[in-house]
Amino acid sequence: MNIKALEEENRRLRRENRVCREQGVLFESLLKMAGSASEQEVLRHTMKRTLDITARVSGAETGSLFLLDSKGVVSDSLLTRGEVAPDVRSSLIGKVLDRGLAGWVRANLEVGLVADTLEDDRWISLPDEPYQVRSVLSVPIIKHEALFGILTLMHSAPCFFNEESVETVRMTADHMAVAIEGAQIYVRLEELNRHRRRALDRDLNLARQVQESFLPARMPSVDGYAFSAVNRPAQAVGGDFYYFYTLPGNKLGIALGDVSGKGIAASLFMARLSSELQHYAPVFIEPGRLMSKLNRVLHRRVKQGMFVTLVYMVVDLATGIVLFANAGHIPPVSMDGETVAFLSDDGFKGPPLGIVPDAAYGQGNFILRENACLFLCTDGVLEARNMAGEIYGMERLRRWIQERCLPAKDFSPDRLVNGVVEAVEGFSEGRGLNDDLTLACIHRTGPAQSITSRKSD
Repeated sequence: MNIKALEEENRRLRRENRVCREQGVLFESLLKMAGSASEQEVLRHTMKRTLDITARVSGAETGSLFLLDSKGVVSDSLLTRGEVAPDVRSSLIGKVLDRGLAGWVRANLEVGLVADTLEDDRWISLPDEPYQVRSVLSVPIIKHEALFGILTLMHSAPCFFNEESVETVRMTADHMAVAIEGAQIYVRLEELNRHRRRALDRDLNLARQVQESFLPARMPSVDGYAFSAVNRPAQAVGGDFYYFYTLPGNKLGIALGDVSGKGIAASLFMARLSSELQHYAPVFIEPGRLMSKLNRVLHRRVKQGMFVTLVYMVVDLATGIVLFANAGHIPPVSMDGETVAFLSDDGFKGPPLGIVPDAAYGQGNFILRENACLFLCTDGVLEARNMAGEIYGMERLRRWIQERCLPAKDFSPDRLVNGVVEAVEGFSEGRGLNDDLTLACIHRTGPAQSITSRKSD
């Protein structure tokens, strides 16, 4: 290889190295913009930087850039004269592509080099041009064997561009096209993500409505009793639930549970459990037997790793006698007007439902006397965390109820439930829910007669 060829190769390598550096800087700027700017801003920024870089490495004074879609139609553009009204832009593009140099390049897929615009009829002068043009270089950008864009560079001096300019601009345009294509892909992906997010939001809203349909539409209305409950998923849907079941013999079943996990999977498991409870609760009146039956059914039907903790009570509304069973759940809180305590379930508390197929579940009993109250909750209450990482915990809950709800003057289940929710939210210091949160309260206000119904607040 002779000296002249080596020198030429050296110049080519230097140009390519410079272009590669410019491409790297362009990609860095794209990464910084991604997520913080609109998709159109990202694309326009990429196009402008491409035009600026190409003009700088070629010495051009100004230029324009057209991007074409798969049908050969201009999808975006940067005009030499800058931003103009849409109708003016459309007219200018039409003239350039119909009769101008860019149109010749699109038709021939070749470089258009105009040494002097005064002597080359491929160049057309447009009305009110804010610049003087004598030399023009227009390069087709080919990607995937199709015309991707047309890059046109201009200079006010004649014969400014030469064959070396052509090679430099070709090389630069090829490198910059990669960045532009990346920006276009980013635009399409963001648009697709928006459609997916909207579809997901619609699905989640529908799932939320379906889930709410499995919760009681009304609180029970029973002479001598008052009830309140609230369910707040950490996400759009969740796995916590509560329900009240009218049972034979003037009895009322009360269930409150927490399915493992959060989101769609947990809500589907919750729906299954709610259906099973409604089916079996009137058949297995004793809570211990009901738990054993549910555990066997769920173990056969649920996906491995899913389980539910559950407290289930049956209240004899005439006598106040309560039978209850606990499958790995937080024990209920008892309030008798003077003291607040978690009910002991030692000796009969079983594991969460769905884990051990032959687990045994016993049951306890006590009397819910007049003016006494039962409070149930899921671990979304106890495991709420503050900014220091501390959990709300059982003792903090017991103390809050003791201080705020006793003595029992002006007590109401709504006041207790809503107060605990506010206390947990205040403790969390605006961090939001870590887990689904569900609470229920049963207050015996006097002798009972029969069950009716009332709307839930």
